[in-house]
Amino acid sequence: MPHTDDDRALILDCDGVLADTERYGHLVAFNQVFTEFGLPVHWTLDDYRQKVLIGGGKERLASLLTPEFVAAAGLPSDPAGQQAAIAAWHQRKTEIYTELVTSGAVPPRPGIARIVGEALAAGWRVAVASTSAEPSVVATLERAVGDDLAAQVKVFAGDIVKAKKPAPDIYLVALDWLGLPAGQVVVIEDSRNGLLAATGAGLATVVTVNDLTKDEDFSEAALVVSSLGDPGGEQTTVIANRTPATPGGRITLSDLSRVLSGRQGAPMAKATSADVENVVHTIASTAVENEKYFGDLDSVVGDGDFGYSMARGFELVISGWDDFDRTDIGTFLKKVAVMITSRIGGTSGPIWGTAFLRAGTTAGAVTELEPAQVVAMLRAAAEGIKARGKSDVGDKTLLDALIPATDSIERSLADGLDPQATLAAAAQVARDSAEATRSMEAKRGRASYTGERSIGTLDAGAVAVAVMFAAVAGLPPDPLPINPA
Repeated sequence: MPHTDDDRALILDCDGVLADTERYGHLVAFNQVFTEFGLPVHWTLDDYRQKVLIGGGKERLASLLTPEFVAAAGLPSDPAGQQAAIAAWHQRKTEIYTELVTSGAVPPRPGIARIVGEALAAGWRVAVASTSAEPSVVATLERAVGDDLAAQVKVFAGDIVKAKKPAPDIYLVALDWLGLPAGQVVVIEDSRNGLLAATGAGLATVVTVNDLTKDEDFSEAALVVSSLGDPGGEQTTVIANRTPATPGGRITLSDLSRVLSGRQGAPMAKATSADVENVVHTIASTAVENEKYFGDLDSVVGDGDFGYSMARGFELVISGWDDFDRTDIGTFLKKVAVMITSRIGGTSGPIWGTAFLRAGTTAGAVTELEPAQVVAMLRAAAEGIKARGKSDVGDKTLLDALIPATDSIERSLADGLDPQATLAAAAQVARDSAEATRSMEAKRGRASYTGERSIGTLDAGAVAVAVMFAAVAGLPPDPLPINPA
């Protein structure tokens, strides 16, 4: 979708933003389901304050499944039977919730219909991004803004992403559809999980608190308010403001534009020696922690030693951590490279050692890195791997995740995203790119000996890169399935 610098978009969460759905809708529906199914549980408002910290209705129901609850409720002991029960409960819960919304029992939040109407009239693209069931979201949207406006709003909801908030996945999907840089999109959320999901995708976020979320930490939000406010109705109280906006009694489209303008031109922070050390230690720890997973991936069409070799080598990096020369970033990375090359077996040692060596050489004798230098180091690492392994993108190697992720970082920097959003976006690209190796035929390494039999399998090196990017970005583990169902 083509765009100009004047294009803007507004993405809204559903629950707690479009309407007071959690207290007057979802909680009521959950408890009615418990009664109808004869389940030995009833959530109070205080109970539900804790449950809303879990993203997704099915996931909240799954939190009930302690051994004691399973026995008391007479549920099946096998996971498949329990999942079937959750699916049945959730389907009925969605029906009850939709009935509550259409009956008018769930009041819309102040200012929602007004701000959606203003945004659409001004040519902004408007979407809703929620991990609630799509029928529930559509019903809430139509009730909150009316059928005419709702028909112009794109809805992203339900299980279209596996990882629920606070993972940024739902917002990354919405961004892809919008076709706009993150710097031209503003989000309205109501919870910390939602805030972390939005900011993890690099999006400026306005938070409208409610009774269930008012005491949560919103330090990453651009603007925190009591509500969007309405003329002649509830007025906006500003709780925190880190933007050039100067809201009055209501949040206007002009205020949202100023939220976005406050992000433009902000310099990207430099990476320090401590940042580099943290990244390297995270990579090493990830290699050790995922030894079995990486080995299982490699054993499908390889010799299965990838996980073992990586873990043993990076264990030595961790055990010798305090002895590395930290005179400057370049020296530190080169010393790590020597350790990796000499201690990781097979082809992995020379490949990964070359990557660290080239990155260290490119960094040089500095103690801070400009964002462009970070990109240059990643490019140098990739070029070193190409030369050492006589490989390139498309050969089904780790390059198929590393180079797209590096491209993503460069794009994010150009769009003015902050470091966390930049890493989160790169991690998602790395994961998608690693998944894409499943359809490739291996051209390098032991897997290449199997020819067309390698098609349908994941490249262990590409997956390792994706898992490491996710760990560096601080995202929850979400391993790709070795053999998809």
